[in-house]
Amino acid sequence: MKRKIIAILGFLSLAIMPAAHADSSGVQVVNWYHEILVRFFSLFNNENSANLIAQKAEHWAPVFASAFAVLLLAGIAYISGFARMKPEQMSDEEILPPKKFGLFAFFEIGWSVVSSTLESTIGEKEWMRFVGVLGGTFFVLIVSNLSGVLPGFSPATSSMSFTFAAAMAIFVYFNYYGLKEAGFSYIKHLAGPVLWMAPLMFLIELISLLSRPLSLSLRIFGNISGDHFVFAIFSGLMKDFYIPFIPIPAIFLGFGTFVACLQAFIFMTLSAVYIKLALESKAHH
Repeated sequence: MKRKIIAILGFLSLAIMPAAHADSSGVQVVNWYHEILVRFFSLFNNENSANLIAQKAEHWAPVFASAFAVLLLAGIAYISGFARMKPEQMSDEEILPPKKFGLFAFFEIGWSVVSSTLESTIGEKEWMRFVGVLGGTFFVLIVSNLSGVLPGFSPATSSMSFTFAAAMAIFVYFNYYGLKEAGFSYIKHLAGPVLWMAPLMFLIELISLLSRPLSLSLRIFGNISGDHFVFAIFSGLMKDFYIPFIPIPAIFLGFGTFVACLQAFIFMTLSAVYIKLALESKAHH
């Protein structure tokens, strides 16, 4: 048992290596999630080849990254006291925003963005019903995206499998509420108000409806993975041409931070729009 514990601590310590190392081809950024999984699978699957273990680690890396983001968010909420916060029992001084920007202020800003966006999009009376799912999605995505700004961390949102799964969850969610609120009228509204154009309109609306999860997933996947790709290219060019490493990548890291926040906001906002359209389908019909 002690040997197992020592071995696990060993591969964890080996995985936490410098995020970038130089070779003749430039700078190679190491994916820590992949490295940890390689050592984990090697520890318990000694009979498998190195290539097979590497492929398996690459397959499970997005799952590991997404689980890490969720656990990190839950840990921050618990340690910071967000999970136990009761606004009705707080004093005026506790309700006021903190004077210095920090973790608490960051989540307060995030909550104000979530609440104001959902209230203006879905409506003052309905938005609280969906704040758990949409707000949770926003914070998971933004934590995952921002983790990718750190060299060595490849966020789960840079994997199409993760973004498509998140988009499909939202797709099922807003269709469920559309059917629940409007019943069969939710399906009938796809045919439009004109009877003789109903077959054509139904086909067009159905294609538009089915394309929503694809557009949601492709948008965040393309922006996050593209940002990493550009950063890797410029990091390699600077090493090859002996350009100082820090200044130019810092620009892309700043831009990556902006993109990480923006894409989480867009995903949440579009999801709220889809829910609003689903709720209004009965009235429109």
